[in-house]
Amino acid sequence: MAIVARGFPGLTFGTTPWSATDSTKRIPAKEAGLARCWQSFDFSENVKVTPAIKEEVRRNGFPPTMRADAYYFLSGGSALQREQPPGAYSILAASTSNVSDDAIYSVEDDVRNARVLFKDTRLFSTAKGVEVLSRIIFAYIQHNPACGYFKGLANIAALLLTAFGKEREEQAFWTLVALLERRFFPYTSGRVPSGARVEVHVLQMLLKQRLNALAAPLAKLGTDAMETLCYNWFSTAFTRALPQELVLRIWDCVVVEGPKVALRVAMALIKMCSSSVQSCTCIEVLSRVVEARLSRCQDANALLSIAFKGIGSLSAASVDAARARASAALQRTLSLQLTSLAPVPGCNASSTLSTSSGGSSNGSGQLLHKFASSWPSLKTSGILLSTV
Repeated sequence: MAIVARGFPGLTFGTTPWSATDSTKRIPAKEAGLARCWQSFDFSENVKVTPAIKEEVRRNGFPPTMRADAYYFLSGGSALQREQPPGAYSILAASTSNVSDDAIYSVEDDVRNARVLFKDTRLFSTAKGVEVLSRIIFAYIQHNPACGYFKGLANIAALLLTAFGKEREEQAFWTLVALLERRFFPYTSGRVPSGARVEVHVLQMLLKQRLNALAAPLAKLGTDAMETLCYNWFSTAFTRALPQELVLRIWDCVVVEGPKVALRVAMALIKMCSSSVQSCTCIEVLSRVVEARLSRCQDANALLSIAFKGIGSLSAASVDAARARASAALQRTLSLQLTSLAPVPGCNASSTLSTSSGGSSNGSGQLLHKFASSWPSLKTSGILLSTV
């Protein structure tokens, strides 16, 4: 029996998802007049990213006609889909029976908001497009229940669908999983709220090391200033901060180079707003000023030039080390607070959080997930900054 999602007449689950096969006609790169590095590029799970391709992606991004394939294979979405039993996505997308009522209501609200945000996109002007988007979101909630639903998931899934089209629904879903679990937040296994908290803390550390002239005035605005300003950048993969084409250019680089790109972009955004950062005396005012400025930002090349050339070297090893310190600090702080919090089933407070691409252990991941909800009561303890 199909299940009708409340608030969306005619939107059902239990129907057959759109085919995962690629029905999009590919145009040979040579015929499309694309850069030479794409003319012999064959997308597959074994594809190797050369320095020339990395540089081309930084300069111009993936060609729009190749973006879906690039995301699917280079993010690890193709490998993830191959590792699943046949029909895994269809089962996840067929029902919302394992989703809480609160999550269903939140999804409905955010899908409506996403339709407004993507009002110029024909895909979501039809009931069929909304149905595909909703199925992907509910499937992800059930695929990764430790993460659950979070603000921003609808926007991330919607933007991804604009690249794939509804005809490649299943591929879009596994690419979404790969983006969150292997590219943006591999160290928390795609637990976005927890991962975003870690990134904010790492960003604070990097700013202090590299752009202290901007870190110092931010610190004067309060202990939660960085979170107020930047948390949504990470938790929504920039979809609520920047125009869609800029976000896709950022994602292009994340797919090729991994999560450190998001930190580079965040530092670049703060650097672009340096005059406001240095002059504002109220974090709420600064947040509104920065939000307004970024919403009008149209020059992806300028932004990425600052991110890759105006920040200095940022090795994967140094970022991993910073994440390890940040994650350990957050976990130690949470462990100190656990006596005043309700127990987390299956949580092992002594487990350590892995910062490798393999993700986190179950116990430590739950600790950070618990931390995400208790963060406001912990920020003022002073332990976070004193232990890193």
